Amino acid sequence: MERAFLDPGRRRVLALAVPTLRRRRGTILRIVAFSWGASLLAMIQPWLSKVLVDEGALAGDLRILVASCAGMLIAPLLGLLFEAANRFVHLDLSSDVLFRLREQVFAHLQSLSPNYFSRVGVGDLAGRFDGDLAEVQRFVVDAPLALIGGLFNLLVLIGLMVWLSPLLACVVLVTAPMPLAATWARRRGIEAATRTVRERAVKLSGYFLDSLRAVKHIQATNHETARLDGLRAHHGDYHQALRASQQAGFLVGVWQRLSGTLGMAVVIGTGGWLLMHGETSVGVLIAFVGFAARAGGPINTLAGVIAGWQRARVSLARVAELLAAAPARDPARASAHLPSRRDGHVEFRRVVYRHEPDIRVLREASFVLAPGSKTVLLGPSGAGKSTVADLLRGLCAPEAGSIRVDGVDIATVDTAELRRRVAVVDQEPVFFPGTVADNLRQVRPGASAAEMSAALLDAGLDPMQVALDRPVGAAQYALSRGERMRLALARAILHAPSILVLDETTSAVDRGLALSIVATVDRLFAGRTRLIITHDRALAGAADAVLLLRDGVVVPQTTEWAHAGQDRNR
Repeated sequence: MERAFLDPGRRRVLALAVPTLRRRRGTILRIVAFSWGASLLAMIQPWLSKVLVDEGALAGDLRILVASCAGMLIAPLLGLLFEAANRFVHLDLSSDVLFRLREQVFAHLQSLSPNYFSRVGVGDLAGRFDGDLAEVQRFVVDAPLALIGGLFNLLVLIGLMVWLSPLLACVVLVTAPMPLAATWARRRGIEAATRTVRERAVKLSGYFLDSLRAVKHIQATNHETARLDGLRAHHGDYHQALRASQQAGFLVGVWQRLSGTLGMAVVIGTGGWLLMHGETSVGVLIAFVGFAARAGGPINTLAGVIAGWQRARVSLARVAELLAAAPARDPARASAHLPSRRDGHVEFRRVVYRHEPDIRVLREASFVLAPGSKTVLLGPSGAGKSTVADLLRGLCAPEAGSIRVDGVDIATVDTAELRRRVAVVDQEPVFFPGTVADNLRQVRPGASAAEMSAALLDAGLDPMQVALDRPVGAAQYALSRGERMRLALARAILHAPSILVLDETTSAVDRGLALSIVATVDRLFAGRTRLIITHDRALAGAADAVLLLRDGVVVPQTTEWAHAGQDRNR
């Protein structure tokens, strides 16, 4: 194709489909066999037309006339059977390739740092995951099969036409490449139009998804009309991009049709001239015109492969951008294991971390969480307190320094093993559509109903009011804020970690509920390491140590600070 075909990023995307294609070699061979069978059956009909006219009707042979008619009826029916079988087998292969591609890309996305998703819009990711991967799948599966089928059909048709009339075959060979030349000349326009459509579609879907997430705010601020106007503007941009794409495709189609019509006119004119001079027969001319008409199909198929490659270039590049994002942790380093004894000892050693190259969050931050202790981490909003929790869970990796749990550098530990030891209750806990039980079993798939009910009770929820089969929506509107906090705590209880982090869990609830949640944690997780991240010391209760994060540095506070929360709560 073109040099860009060998681009490492695009090649990496294409390589994702190779294992599936190798595993489905038998399916591919069946598709090719069905396709060739259907093509051969379709090509029989022009030849049968020649036999019917020359050897049946003009020769007065009724037997050949009837047999030819019967053959012209049976061949299409058999061709339909081949096409039906081919369609279902092709669907099976296409689905398998698409699903495996999505699974591999999804697995990669799940390995990225949360900072990546704060920079990339959800609509953009959804567009790449859905539309672009589908375009890649179509090119990986359909283009090679179309190329094989098109070349097969073309070679067979050329052979048949040469057999019937070498002179007319030369005419076809001269005019047939014109649609290919037209598509090749317009390939850059096809690619540019496709890229614009993709970009406008991403902006449209992103605007829609952002509006749905903020629908409560939109309603509260009477912003519905403005958002609707914004949607109309995106629709206008998208429509213009579609028009440009249609125009690019239409120009190619017009040239293909004109060149095909011109070629057929030349073939018929030349055939008529040969017939006038007795150098061919009526049956040969009819059969040749039928074959020449069918030759347009493979030619247009090959032209479609060229256009498909230009569209696939755009999608390959967009998916390659996703795969180019580096995982939060290097899985090759995961060679160590945490000790079986779960002390919960945490040590940050001169940790440096940046959200962006010019935004340093932690600057050689060092501190220790003693086993079984309760530590409060204070700091102004935006200081990087939540980043500490993300680093401890391995959701992102430090630029320099190390983090050790029970004496082992977590960079060398498998993330699944690490996250079994560390649980975090966030300020906005995430729940997925399903029931309360479904969301509790995220941390313990095998948890029994009795264990889940006990966890709800320990977290301060009545299982009769917050039943295990109670629906929980993705937006969590079915639960009050207090219920969401306590349900997240129940999930942490089932998790049974050796290290528990409350990341601003109590910042958005009333003081009474905040103190109740902290007291529950102190009671249920006594003897296990607890890190309370908050901007309000009074809501954390008594603590063994207090740390202050400011300007990227963690500074221990005085003993009086450690007990200040207890004094204020009396």
